[in-house]
Amino acid sequence: MRSGIGVSAVLGMVAIGGCGSLGSPDPASPNYAFPPGVSVQLNQALPINPGAATVRLQYGQIVPRNGVQEQDPFCIMEVNTLSDQVQLLQPGRFEVTRVTRSVSTITAAAPSPLLKARLVYDDGTPSFLYYITTFRLHDPARPDVRSLRCAWDQMAPGNRGLMRHLTLDEMRGALGGWISLIPPVERL
Repeated sequence: MRSGIGVSAVLGMVAIGGCGSLGSPDPASPNYAFPPGVSVQLNQALPINPGAATVRLQYGQIVPRNGVQEQDPFCIMEVNTLSDQVQLLQPGRFEVTRVTRSVSTITAAAPSPLLKARLVYDDGTPSFLYYITTFRLHDPARPDVRSLRCAWDQMAPGNRGLMRHLTLDEMRGALGGWISLIPPVERL
C-alpha cells in the first residue's frame, strides 16, 4: 500500500507543478515564458566526440556523458547524425523555433533481492525525475543541429523539495561561455 502512496504523491506534485502558468515575464522565474525571437548563440567551436550526437555542458565546462552531476543544472547540445570523427560545431547564432518543458521519470530497473527479504524499503517512486527545457534550433547553414536541452534531476538528494524547471540564470550557469541564451530584448 505504501508504494502506491509514494508514486501518487510524486505524480500529484508533478501534476500540480504542471498546472502552474508557464507565462511568467520574469527571467528569474522557472516559469519564464521565452518570448518569440529568442536565440541561441554558440560562442566558440564546440566539439562532439566520435560516435556521439550530443555534448554535455555543466558548470560552464564540457563534461563526459557519465560525468554529469545530475542534481545540478546541465545542458545537452544535440545534432542529427553520428560521425566516426569529431564533429566541430562552429560559432554562430541559431533561431529557436520552439521551447518546450517536460518532466521525465526513470525508475531503477532491477529491484533489490533484499526487498523480498524486507531488508530494504522501496516506496516505488521514480529513481530519477528530470525537469527538462528543450530549445528546438534552426539555422539554414547548419541543418544538422537539432536542439539544446537543459535539465536537472529533482529526485537527487537536496532537490526533492524544489520540483521545478531551471531558471534562465541556472541554464546560463551550466552553459558558461560556450553558449548564450539571448532573449530578443538583449539583441542590441
